Amino acid sequence: MAFLPCLLLVGCEDMTGDFDMELVSLSRTSVVIKSTNSAPLSDCVVLINGASGFWYEPERVSFKKGQRRTFILSRFFTSTKRQFNDQVDSISQIAVNCTQPSGTAVVFEKNQSFGGFLN
Repeated sequence: MAFLPCLLLVGCEDMTGDFDMELVSLSRTSVVIKSTNSAPLSDCVVLINGASGFWYEPERVSFKKGQRRTFILSRFFTSTKRQFNDQVDSISQIAVNCTQPSGTAVVFEKNQSFGGFLN
């Protein structure tokens, strides 16, 4: 019986996603994301505010272990192609979604890091 609670703890331990990624910096013009995952990640897209918000896909990107990537906020867009505007838009979540291997990692959530930038 002592084995079962251990399994439950392992299942709930990491709430940030399927990969080891971290937000290095977030400014009014860009976001820098670093992969700390042990395996390379490929065919990735950066999502801001989830699928219904802004996203980034002028190109799909790959991450090697320890690699940092900079994403310019003015290149984030909606389905109507309106660019991100830091005067009116807010960031509540930033996530990275990859195809190989398939999964998602949340690297920022409003008021949990960087003082709730652009809230």
